[in-house]
Amino acid sequence: MRIQGEQKYVLLAGMTGFLLGICSANLWMKQYVLDIGILNQYFLEQYNRADIVYEAYLWYLVKSRGTPFVLLLAAAGTRYRKTAVMLTVVWLGFCFGMVICMAIIKLGSKGIVLIVTALAPQGIFYAMAGIVLFRYMLEYPMVRWDAGRSIRLGLFLMLGIITECYVNPVLTGLFLKTL
Repeated sequence: MRIQGEQKYVLLAGMTGFLLGICSANLWMKQYVLDIGILNQYFLEQYNRADIVYEAYLWYLVKSRGTPFVLLLAAAGTRYRKTAVMLTVVWLGFCFGMVICMAIIKLGSKGIVLIVTALAPQGIFYAMAGIVLFRYMLEYPMVRWDAGRSIRLGLFLMLGIITECYVNPVLTGLFLKTL
């Protein structure tokens, strides 16, 4: 019963962050969103023409995706584990709300498709890794960390990094050719 309540709070935290991101993008940062160049046609064409050095990109992803998980694992060993989950979920919701708004403002409905394409398929694996870690952090001390959780977390994180490195550039490139 208690776990379901905490899951509702996590969902509420994520939705709060998402709504704050949307409000922030539309009300307070609209000019900044319009001026930012990341979703301009020029940038999207440059991305489509870029030659990816996969080995360097792989190590970049290991560093940039692994670091937050290592920090969350460290937070899992403290008494602030639930606070860390909530803050992380609010931040991820905020970022997602901002990015969705930027994409819609710049590209309309194609922006939503671009974001979904840019997050697939690695986003599924990262979400699964986050669920493994967050469930442990929220359910502690009723559950303990074990080898199964370590394997699942490592496998999902590794699959996310590999698909982001080798599959996502192809999918995103294919979509960008349709713009």
